[in-house]
Amino acid sequence: MHKEVVVDDFAGSNDPQKIQAAIDYAHINNVKTVYLTDRDYVMTSGIQIKEGIKLKFGYGSRFVVYGNFKVIQMERNSSLDEAYIAIDDATFNSSVIYLDGKYKYYNVWWKSLVKNLTIVNWSGSHKGIGLHLYSNGPNHAISFMDFENIKIVGMNTAVKLQAVKASSGFSYVNANRFNALSLDDCINNIQIIGSETIPFECSGNYFTNIQIQPTSATKQLFQINGQQNFFDGLVWDISTINSTGSLVQLTNKSSINSFNVRGIPQDRISNQGRKNVLNLLY
Repeated sequence: MHKEVVVDDFAGSNDPQKIQAAIDYAHINNVKTVYLTDRDYVMTSGIQIKEGIKLKFGYGSRFVVYGNFKVIQMERNSSLDEAYIAIDDATFNSSVIYLDGKYKYYNVWWKSLVKNLTIVNWSGSHKGIGLHLYSNGPNHAISFMDFENIKIVGMNTAVKLQAVKASSGFSYVNANRFNALSLDDCINNIQIIGSETIPFECSGNYFTNIQIQPTSATKQLFQINGQQNFFDGLVWDISTINSTGSLVQLTNKSSINSFNVRGIPQDRISNQGRKNVLNLLY
């Protein structure tokens, strides 16, 4: 049995086909890690990391994206390591890393992990979503996922957690951890969109060691729904932001959230929720 799978050993008419062929082979043959070599991969369509597979970038591996599509979709118990993804097309307006709650990521013992990820929109368009966690269906859930050492630059929205009311049952984006986020030159930085509680809930998500560098393009730093979410970090150079509205919105669908982010003046925060705790040093 092969102990490793290298993408460039596989045939295909373009890079996405080669990568998907390698992932599919590993999935069928019970090989756990797929490796990318140190080169640029031209991405004109997206790929899907199958359950039980880690996609491992080399230190010199990059995806360079042309077109408008979800770049990487991840199934449950899949992992992504050392990815560098560059958007080089101003028409791109989709999600770079996309998790769909239909795969039901909720067991603590799974090895689901995204770490050492860099996403850069160098087209200058400020479009697209960097990390998008989305649940919309009966018992769709994204929970107990870990995201570590994430850098996102030049996107419309850096991180978006979204739970939508389904036709039946509950949908969740709960209990995920984001550690060491560095967000730069994004229009919107962190959005948590859903309800305060069931049937469509975004709660118990932890964001630690956040660093945000806004620019003149930035309009909002945080939009927070749900309950018992935790935020800790620092925002630099608020004076660079031209937008005059609230930079932080704790909506009327929020409660018992803890917000410990330095560098934001009190008058740029709108707190319409219940029992939210703001510890500000400005």
